[in-house]
Amino acid sequence: MDAQGPERPRPYVERAGATFETVVDQGNLLGGLYGFKAVPNGYLIDEDGTVRYVKLGGFDIKKAETRDVLDRWLAGELSPDGDDVAVAVSDSDTASQLFAQGIANYNRGDTVTAVSLWRQALSQDPDNYIIRKQIWAVENPDRFYEGDIDYDWQREVRTAEEKAR
Repeated sequence: MDAQGPERPRPYVERAGATFETVVDQGNLLGGLYGFKAVPNGYLIDEDGTVRYVKLGGFDIKKAETRDVLDRWLAGELSPDGDDVAVAVSDSDTASQLFAQGIANYNRGDTVTAVSLWRQALSQDPDNYIIRKQIWAVENPDRFYEGDIDYDWQREVRTAEEKAR
């Protein structure tokens, strides 16, 4: 999910050498549909539209367990049962509505209003990392789009925000 569009994360996908289709959800449609509040997530959906596997947070193709899941999926060995499948959730709360309005403003070029709406959304849902990281990425692009993502900086900012609450 990146409200700034697919061009921002493209260098990371290219650097990873991904040979599979990678989709950037600029409007957070999947977050609204499935109710997740952080990324990266992995969803494996078959040709019939059946969700075969879900990993919320920490989906990393470099991890052996992730590659094992992908190998099992490609071999047709994953079935939609147990912990592998997420339940779809409708997410039409105030935070989601404000976040969507912010995305619309961002897409119209009004970054100031977008960030203001996102801050209002975050005040409604303070544990939503998708909203938080969109604010951070717009205000601090060097921490997200120039070289490696600065996770240490994110932890420091998050700790300071928690203390301020």
